[in-house]
Amino acid sequence: MMFRKLAVLAISAVALITFAQPVGAKTSCNFTPFTSAGKLGKFYGRVLDLDTGRQLVGIRATEQTPSASVLKVLTGISALMQLPPKFTVQTKVYSVAGAPDTVVLQGAGDPTLSRLLPPHYTTYSKPARLPRLAAAALRALPSGTVIKHIIVDDSYFQGVAYNPFWKASDRTNGYVSPIVGLAVDGARVNPDLTDKHYSGVRVTDPVAQAAQVFKVALGSQATTASIEAMPKAPLELTQIAAVTSSTVETWVDHAMKYSDNTEVEYIARQVSKWQDLGTNYKSIEPMVKVTLAQLGVSSKGLVMKDAAGLAQADRVTPQVISDALAAIDRYSDSVGDFSSYLANSTSAGTLSTRFKGANKLPAGVVQAKTGYIPGLYSLAGYVTASDGHRLVFAFFARGGGVGGGTRTKLDSLVVKAYACGARLTN
Repeated sequence: MMFRKLAVLAISAVALITFAQPVGAKTSCNFTPFTSAGKLGKFYGRVLDLDTGRQLVGIRATEQTPSASVLKVLTGISALMQLPPKFTVQTKVYSVAGAPDTVVLQGAGDPTLSRLLPPHYTTYSKPARLPRLAAAALRALPSGTVIKHIIVDDSYFQGVAYNPFWKASDRTNGYVSPIVGLAVDGARVNPDLTDKHYSGVRVTDPVAQAAQVFKVALGSQATTASIEAMPKAPLELTQIAAVTSSTVETWVDHAMKYSDNTEVEYIARQVSKWQDLGTNYKSIEPMVKVTLAQLGVSSKGLVMKDAAGLAQADRVTPQVISDALAAIDRYSDSVGDFSSYLANSTSAGTLSTRFKGANKLPAGVVQAKTGYIPGLYSLAGYVTASDGHRLVFAFFARGGGVGGGTRTKLDSLVVKAYACGARLTN
């Protein structure tokens, strides 16, 4: 930590005049006046000094507010705390005893499983690829096998696939997909980032989409194959092929930086399944509360109707978010530096267009999770201040007056925290 502080101090010393400057002894570091600026609506916020454990700012810090995507940090923290390091899952293919013309495709809740092969690529890093699974299955089958039946097992997750707390319009508009045991590319219509016709719109039946991709990948040996649901009667199965997902750390890194709602929901269900809490959306809040309790963080005020913060009924407090971010930082030696999973203004992700102009800061001093739902903007994360102190912040702007300029106003509050450091007060 000391090396990081010294590095940031060195950057600050040579920063251009356009960067926020450290405050002088006579400059006010009273935070509250800055929160009454236009476009912040009703403001909720908290700032902690990680180096001393002291609360520097608390404004409605224990009051509930909708969360938006800042809630994702609790899911990400839970995944890193609860799942084994380098946790992966496998999508598998089985043969069926007594039915040489039948194969079973079994999903395992891989949020990044892809239909694409190089040189085409999706948003997910190093995903397992369904066409490669099909090719491996064909190699394992007797030469010349004609596949007439493709049975699909998507039972890995149980419960309602589309959360009733989500807007119906979000089902297809790209915000989130049904959460099922088998899907490809987050259920996007066209996930190919090399294609000018890329589409992030989601299909309504991800299982059917994935099964069709698998059938096509089997080629001429499955041209007439029917796609069928898993029968109720047990089958005698033999595994013949599998592909392994990228690691949970890779999932969390992408989900936090790009605010991928579908990916986060998959991650949450993997964690709750690991904890034997179930895989329904109702298992998410208990799963996160178990994690917070292990971290010594109170979950008072926390309501999680989903994992991604898309549900308008979600509630959180600045205290819960900031305490969780501070607590996971103490586990850096065992789970890694959580701040590295968050977006920053100098790399791809949801902060890539922020902290510009008057809010420009030295590279690398801010790592944060953004959030937006109608009527609320949020921002939470870490900032290494100009005095070397490392701060945690959680900001929410809600209600009348919030709009397109609210993001910039929230950024300016982080800039104030950077400039003041340990001198910041309510």
